[in-house]
Amino acid sequence: MAEQNASQATLVRCVISRAGANPKALGQDMVGGFEVHESLESPFMAGSLLISDSKDFIGTYPIQGGENISIEVKTTFDDKPIKYEFVIASIGGRIVKNKAQVYTLVLVSPEALINEGTRVQDPLTGNPEAIVAKLLGKRYLASTKDFFSEPSRFEIRMNPSRSRPFDIIASLLKKSVSSKTDYKGTNSANTTETAQQVKGSAGFLFWETRRGYNFFSIDALCDEVDGKFSAPDLQTEAWGPYEERIANSEVSGDQRFLIEDAVFTAEINLMQSLRKGKYSSLMVFFNHSTGQYEEYVYKIKDSYDNMAHLGGQDSIALIPANQIELSDYPTRIMSMVLDHESWFNEPGIANPEDSNAKDPTKFADWQKYYAAQGSARTELMKNQEGIVQIPGNPLICAGDKIDIRIVSKLADELRKKKPYDEESSGVYLVKETTQSYNFLSTDSGTIKTTLRLFRDSYGMKDVPSNHGNK
Repeated sequence: MAEQNASQATLVRCVISRAGANPKALGQDMVGGFEVHESLESPFMAGSLLISDSKDFIGTYPIQGGENISIEVKTTFDDKPIKYEFVIASIGGRIVKNKAQVYTLVLVSPEALINEGTRVQDPLTGNPEAIVAKLLGKRYLASTKDFFSEPSRFEIRMNPSRSRPFDIIASLLKKSVSSKTDYKGTNSANTTETAQQVKGSAGFLFWETRRGYNFFSIDALCDEVDGKFSAPDLQTEAWGPYEERIANSEVSGDQRFLIEDAVFTAEINLMQSLRKGKYSSLMVFFNHSTGQYEEYVYKIKDSYDNMAHLGGQDSIALIPANQIELSDYPTRIMSMVLDHESWFNEPGIANPEDSNAKDPTKFADWQKYYAAQGSARTELMKNQEGIVQIPGNPLICAGDKIDIRIVSKLADELRKKKPYDEESSGVYLVKETTQSYNFLSTDSGTIKTTLRLFRDSYGMKDVPSNHGNK
């Protein structure tokens, strides 16, 4: 790695191409800036390219949407150039003045456009990661990018009914459970499966980064390198530590790992959490094959210890309100129709009329737990959210972990013993990344990295948290 300031960046090349026309290179005098976005909540990458056009480029090379654009940049953080491949989705904010015009090219991954014109109607069978791989393949999205995933536990059969590939994948996220989850089901609807008997948790995410497509459980993303839920194809080492810059203080050490700005946007929204059933929910199930109606109460405090966590919080105990512990009572009611063809996990076709099946509900018995738990697991990640800006690091991707150090707000003497805010510092999961390139500088281009972070528990791993107690 170079020893220079990590904020420096150079535009190597920018080329627009389409079928039936010669590629056109955009010179550095035309490209004013470039942004790339990755998000755990988006199945594709997006970007924007700021163009300063005094040569009537879009007049001589009309842009109609769908054109390929290849961008290559080099930064002082890494010796290797970084390449981005997008297609143009739209032109926005065109300003015309005198003999020049400025506009923005809105960019998306090629698979995003292909997805809009692709409908899947053939039955899909297999574990969720196998179905995702098939949808990304030549027949549907025709993606040539790398696909990283972890094994899931239950086989799924589904009829897509002319749905788009990304919509199908989104529906699979709720049905996917890590293979490292230890489930011991029961065939009796009258027997209650306790949450502590189910090791691990539901909740998968699907997203794209510059490395490729990813399909992993939240537990795998949060787990340590050698943890129970760690996945070999997932980058698990946390970036950093990144340390908060103190105003008017001398900066020492590697300036590439300074936090230039930090804002904590959300920290425990109790009312919203209760409405979304983060702590406890009532699941109502209707089996349309048998006409059976069932209810299941889920409490996250019963399974908290069986999840992987980023912080040092060892429990999720809630302060009682009017002598009632809020986590003991369902605050959200969710309804779900059981579908044997989607959820059945045995060889052959699910048949609730099978004479060998003592109780047809056994086919979806595990779903009673995981349907509620998956929703709660996602909400739990919103316990602590923030935005940090750091010197440009284009290698950080959504889904990576980052270790940050926030300066303690104690008095100077006490700060010597506890230099960091131990409840806000620690490891976070990168929810979104924005790489902002600016090539308007007269000396050299710059890059800034903005990260949206979140995590499911407060504090640092090696320091007991004051949040929650057993």
